[in-house]
Amino acid sequence: MKNRINNRTARISRLAVTLVGLVACAAPSRNAESRPLRAAASGYEAQILVDGAPAPTFWHEGESYVLGHTGQRYVIRVLNHSSQRIEAVVTVDGRDVVDGKNGDFQHKRGYVVPAWGQVDIDGWRLSESQAAAFRFSSVADSYAARTGNAREVGVIGVAVFPERIYRPRPVVVPAPPCCMDHYRKDDLGGLRHAEDRAAPAPAATAQASEPAGSLSKGSRKAAVSANVASRERPGLGTEFGEAVTSNIQEVEFPRANASVPSVILGVRYNDRDGLLAMGVNVDGVSPWPDTELRRTADPFPSSPRHFAAPPSGW
Repeated sequence: MKNRINNRTARISRLAVTLVGLVACAAPSRNAESRPLRAAASGYEAQILVDGAPAPTFWHEGESYVLGHTGQRYVIRVLNHSSQRIEAVVTVDGRDVVDGKNGDFQHKRGYVVPAWGQVDIDGWRLSESQAAAFRFSSVADSYAARTGNAREVGVIGVAVFPERIYRPRPVVVPAPPCCMDHYRKDDLGGLRHAEDRAAPAPAATAQASEPAGSLSKGSRKAAVSANVASRERPGLGTEFGEAVTSNIQEVEFPRANASVPSVILGVRYNDRDGLLAMGVNVDGVSPWPDTELRRTADPFPSSPRHFAAPPSGW
């Protein structure tokens, strides 16, 4: 990337996708809908830079919010405060910044961030030498809306995958011949008891328990998405901006866990009116709005005096 440490070429993962099939049985992470989005956690950090400086960022009800203005170009900086390389899979408005499609940290590539280092992401990738700049825009002009769905507009996410550390392969001791009939190899080549293999998968059991005619969670979200995208929304989105120089090279990166990120960072963004409407204390004044002050006004405030006290200087 253009602004990476010493302006060196950034590196993007190449083999993270191929590793997913090896750990398909791994437990999925929590849904994004129930996960608070924070700009920093567990030694990793995401910053939104405007003109080279962090954009105004606010903390509200356990989440991070960024203030933007229409037309501003911004850069996403991912900082790695750990001693191990990481892969950062990044989305803007629910769109992957590498291929522009729906965000999916299990199957998408990410940017490789060195230990104790950082990477600046300029925009949606056009090639190995260019990106389409991130610019705050109206929701209607956002890249997500112009490509069919504005449901996720207003959020930036970073899924962090530490690198796998290679260790000597453990020695597998086969079961005694007399007991081999009770065991068979599992899908990954290990030994597993036959009774364990006979147990139904939790996912299949949950699917069978769904009442007939009900919509799956994904289907319900898709229905809501279509409804939201069909009407005009206020506030900010991110457009597919002008082409900017942004050099990368592809490298191999084996994830420690191919399907479950170590942490997911994120920020929600909007213009001033939008953040105020969400209850974010943008102006740094008293968090008590006038409506709350009037609602709690006391007609008989206590006073130790028996008569009115003269004002100062009276």
